[in-house]
This record gives sequence, C-alpha cells and structure tokens, in this order.
Amino acid sequence: IKDIAPYISLYWASMMIGRWTGAVEAFTDNISLQKVLRFVAPYLAFGVFLLVNAIADHDLAPFYVYAAIIVVLIVADMSSKGSPARMLLIFSGVGIAALLVGMFTTGMTSVYAFTSVGLFCSTLWPCIFTLAVSGLGKNTSQGSSYLIMMIMGGGIISWLQGYVSEFTGIQYSYIVGILCFAYLAFYALKASSILKSQGINFDEKISGGH
Repeated sequence: IKDIAPYISLYWASMMIGRWTGAVEAFTDNISLQKVLRFVAPYLAFGVFLLVNAIADHDLAPFYVYAAIIVVLIVADMSSKGSPARMLLIFSGVGIAALLVGMFTTGMTSVYAFTSVGLFCSTLWPCIFTLAVSGLGKNTSQGSSYLIMMIMGGGIISWLQGYVSEFTGIQYSYIVGILCFAYLAFYALKASSILKSQGINFDEKISGGH
C-alpha cells in the first residue's frame, strides 16, 4: 500500500494542479500576470504534492519527470484562451491521447499517461456547467438544478469499465474513458454551435475583453 499511495495521491494532485492553473484569472485582471501565474500555479501545486510525499517519506525520484507532463496542461490551458467550449474540446482531445498512450504502452509510461488524465479532467465540469446553463435566461436556476441532479456518471461509468475489464483486461478497459471524452468533445462542438445560433459567442466575448 505504501508503494501505491504516492501514485494515487499524484492523480488527485493532478486534479488540484489543473484547477489551480484554470483559476489564475480569478486572482488578477492583469493579462501579463495571468501568463506568469499559468506557469507558477501548476508547479506550486506540484510542489505541494512533492512536499506531502516527502513528509510521508516516499521516494520522490520517480515523480520529477511528471513536471514535463504539466507543460502539456499549460499549453492546453493557454490554447483554450478562456473559452469553455474550446477548453472542453482541447482537454477532451488531450485526455483521449493520454488514455491511448496508457493503453498501448507499458511500465511507467503507461502509469503516468493514465495518471495525467487527472490534469485534463480537472476543469471540465465548470466548462460543462457554463455551456449547459448559458442562454437559459429566467430558466437558469431550474436548468442548473436539473444539471446538478443528473451528476451520476461515477456510479455508472465505473461499473461499466469494470464490466468491460472482465473481457479486455483493466488496461484496455479505458476505452470506456475514451468514449466519454469523445462525447464531451462532441458536446463542446454542439453546445457552441447552438449558443452561437442564439447570439452567444464566448470566443468573441473573450477576444473583446482582451
């Protein structure tokens, strides 16, 4: 258990790393400072992970290479330019790539590929929520309530992957995750198209704001 624990903590740390990266705009309106924080915040969060595991007396040597994977998160975040639809599409695409690498490689490459999915799941829910409730007007409160009540993927997808793993083995059962990411990518494109037809264009708002 002691040998596995730091890898489990790295997955959850990846979620924290992604969220800290996605939250930099909440700290300042200064564009130049935001660019700096996009590099500082994720590595600060990664530093917290290293510190906690150092205190727990875990070997940190295998985890330093993960710093390079965080660069992919930073590039993906900057490429999204603050647009929820673009972020959902890009992060879903990178999530699919990470799962494919994990499925078709072995050893630590596979481990880090699967673990890095946490980086790209981290900010998807705010994107989904924003796209889902935009344009609802007076029905926003009711729509958001329905959306919250429909959060049940963890109870279904986990079971489905477990069922698939009985036939494919655990490594290839991540095809379920790929299908989930693929749907999110489709949702990003579809929701963006629908919102644009209603006169809501996040890309224009963001570029106009900058």
